[in-house]
Amino acid sequence: MGSRPLAAGSSGAPAYRQLSPEQVQQVLDYIDANLQRNITVSTLAAMCHLSSSCFSRVFKASTGYTLCQWMMRQRLQRAQVLLAEPGRTVVDVAIAVGFHDQSHFLRQFKRITGTTVQEWRQRSVT
Repeated sequence: MGSRPLAAGSSGAPAYRQLSPEQVQQVLDYIDANLQRNITVSTLAAMCHLSSSCFSRVFKASTGYTLCQWMMRQRLQRAQVLLAEPGRTVVDVAIAVGFHDQSHFLRQFKRITGTTVQEWRQRSVT
């Protein structure tokens, strides 16, 4: 199953509104399996046989999130799980979820969750 065409554009190529459920699942599975890597739009677009710009549009239409928002959300959700594990350092967690800069990880964690890593860890232990 492919994407659903809406109408032919001026170039005669079909325009796409959303990814098929199978494509969404394939992309989300790939993201989950590769969060620690640098995932590019072009890689995911190629999986769906779409251009990068078309993929970006239909990903947002299909999930309600931009690719960047989705990956950040997934990375921070996984980080919360890893941070609850005893012995895990913040650096280890940051790298495990795809951040190459600990300070960027800490800023994004606070921005998205509204709490610092230290505060979150204290609450998750109690």
